[in-house]
Amino acid sequence: MTVLHRIFSRWGISPGSRGAGVVFLAGCLVIALFAVPSRASGNPDLVKTIPGQRTDSINGVACSADGKKIASAGENGTVTVWDSASGTLLLTLGKDLQSADAVAFSPDGRLLAAAVAAGGRRGHAVQVWDLANGELVQDMREHTQLITDLAFSPDGNRIASVGNDNTLRIWNVRYGTLETTQKETKNNLLALAYSPDGKNIVATENWDGKIQMWDAVNVRLIRTIPGHGDWVLCVAYSPDGKEFVTGSRDGSVYAWDAESGARLRVLRDPELDPVNSVAYSPDGRYVMAATQSRHILSWRKSGGALFNFYEGHDLSVTSLAFPPAGKYLVSAGLDGAIRIWNSPGQGGPDSLLAQAMKFEAGTDPMQQDLAQAAKLYQQAAERGQPEAMFRLGAMYNQGKGVARSSDEAGKWWSLAAEKGHSASRAQLQAEQKGAAAVTPPQAKSEEARAQAEPRPVEPEEKKAKSAAREPAKPEQTAKVVPQAPVAKDKNGLYEEGLRFFKGDGVGRDYAQAHKLFVEAAALGQAKAQYRLGFMYSLGRGVKKSDQEAVNWWQKAAKQNDAEAQYYLGYMYEVGGGVKQDMEEAKKWYQKAAANGNVNAAQSLKMMP
Repeated sequence: MTVLHRIFSRWGISPGSRGAGVVFLAGCLVIALFAVPSRASGNPDLVKTIPGQRTDSINGVACSADGKKIASAGENGTVTVWDSASGTLLLTLGKDLQSADAVAFSPDGRLLAAAVAAGGRRGHAVQVWDLANGELVQDMREHTQLITDLAFSPDGNRIASVGNDNTLRIWNVRYGTLETTQKETKNNLLALAYSPDGKNIVATENWDGKIQMWDAVNVRLIRTIPGHGDWVLCVAYSPDGKEFVTGSRDGSVYAWDAESGARLRVLRDPELDPVNSVAYSPDGRYVMAATQSRHILSWRKSGGALFNFYEGHDLSVTSLAFPPAGKYLVSAGLDGAIRIWNSPGQGGPDSLLAQAMKFEAGTDPMQQDLAQAAKLYQQAAERGQPEAMFRLGAMYNQGKGVARSSDEAGKWWSLAAEKGHSASRAQLQAEQKGAAAVTPPQAKSEEARAQAEPRPVEPEEKKAKSAAREPAKPEQTAKVVPQAPVAKDKNGLYEEGLRFFKGDGVGRDYAQAHKLFVEAAALGQAKAQYRLGFMYSLGRGVKKSDQEAVNWWQKAAKQNDAEAQYYLGYMYEVGGGVKQDMEEAKKWYQKAAANGNVNAAQSLKMMP
């Protein structure tokens, strides 16, 4: 759970789309709550969707220790408990709550705690319910501002909480009393996590991007380390307690040594895409991150390159949770839905196929890796997936990611054909007739690029022989026919540039994307202007320049582009490329928030 969650739902849908949203929600009301099978979505890693709180966003999600229950905290103040197997609503908790921002099960599964806004002078509370009967057993109110995160200690005796009042507080669960309040910063505290042995706590800050490492037994600050270049929105400990991972508003994801605080790995460089939640898989092999751009990203713990990603939420993903068994991953988001996914490494042949296709194409945000694609195709093929067999055969046939081998290609095509795969049958027939190879859909874009490239120049002797065979032709004066200039469409230029930027059906080419964006921007295309600001801010295909980023964002912001307005406000807030000016930052944040930008709304909430 992160502090971003509470604001998201208020601004997650633009005013222009609210009418359609009302119709959609009305439709949802006539449907009984049930788990929607993943096959309807076409996403092999999505196990099921629990419609959840379709009328409002979900700020936080948690799993019980036995994996049988899922709890969610809603922006509308509802705290709900669901049966994970059937998707049935078991309990609705809380009374007259304005919002709920984080939830946590006790280790024994008997209690559920939530950070809530209950209204009134002392309205920020940590509330605890008995799940056997749904009764409120503790209502602990000492925080003076929004409570952004909470967690049970591993022994279940205490709850730690942090908030916008800059404090870390420890509560006694049995007696409902405040044991200690610690304040070591003037910054808001956004997230926290207990170490698996309960001896340490990590808490994160906003303005300075710092990370606090605490002795949880004696409740004393051990050290504060510089973490990220921006707010640190989320944190999670590895199951063995040897490291922890953090995610930031600047989009970066870093892993840290839990003893020394030294940074171990950069999993994601700063990206203009906030990371709202992070988690380790229970076996400790994978790190997961949820982003504003609706992606759930996955890395191997020991690696640095992105290993996979899931997408399926309609709006930003706000929270992730694993049950201890680790077979599934649970996510929630602004769309009000809870989704259950295959945990990394737990999917079947179809999941391996989908992952391999991403590696083969270099589907944004993953980088192309043909060797990894071939490896995954082989794993899926060995488990009987016919499309994987076909694609593996194509890779052997073309020598992509593997050593070229017509024997291996034929073997896999034959196996796929035996399973009724029509493209493999066509390929074998083409091979028998000596015809051209059937091109897999994924490879067609590469074939088109190859055809567009200049053909090799023929040797001189070959050209001479060819000329000798042809009769001489009388010289003719070429007649030049003037052609009317082709009109340039700014939206078409932008869409083409976006394809090169993302590597969508073509090889990712930032230089070509920049060229096309510049042409579109010159014609007044606001999104192209925003993208140019993005490229200059991160140094994608151009030399990094905050001043140039601000220049392009100003152009787009004046055309009412919400993303550009947000980032322009952000640059004024931090003094990037312009002189720091909080009033100017607020002005652009307000414009962006009014246009539906959720980050701008949150930034306004957190500004002094």
